[in-house]
Amino acid sequence: MIIKLSDFLKNHETSKKFYLLYGSNVGQIEEVINDTLKPKISKNVYNYDESEILKKTDEFNESILNRSFFDDKKLIIINRSSDKILEIIKNLITKKITETTIIIKANILEKRSKLRVFFEKNEETICVAFYEDNYQSLTIIAQNFFVKNKIKVSPQILNHLVEKSKKNRINLKNELNKIKTLYQSKPSFEFKDILKLTTS
Repeated sequence: MIIKLSDFLKNHETSKKFYLLYGSNVGQIEEVINDTLKPKISKNVYNYDESEILKKTDEFNESILNRSFFDDKKLIIINRSSDKILEIIKNLITKKITETTIIIKANILEKRSKLRVFFEKNEETICVAFYEDNYQSLTIIAQNFFVKNKIKVSPQILNHLVEKSKKNRINLKNELNKIKTLYQSKPSFEFKDILKLTTS
């Protein structure tokens, strides 16, 4: 079923066992996995590329269906996914797995993508789209960072950082972490300090 990202973040839906997280905003997908899903689902996290699973499908299925006493709850993340993984997922859904949650990460999927259509229409799955950040969303991230870390900055610095990020929250967070490090050694700084810092 389709869930809007805003609703997903409010409700923290983690009762389902199959998630498709897709779209151009890779940084936000990682945030949702690390901050929302991992803490609520399991500490036992296993990462695969789709290509690995396609080469060793039987091994992959066996690892999911065979429960280990020491490793009963699992979170499996499948990276760089496409329609090729669909039949494997369909098969696992029929097995009614209870101790394993599977997150499928994909880039932009067209409306006709079989994987996307299946996840959108199936009541046992969650499908969330992640769209590119814009100036407003990145500004909010930067503002929240400065408030949380009690760092006073001018609108000029804020605008510069958002422009420098090139609509990418990973880039923005890298720059913000540089500023946090600078602030620990230099509690007062000016725009020229930021310019020098963000060009390095």
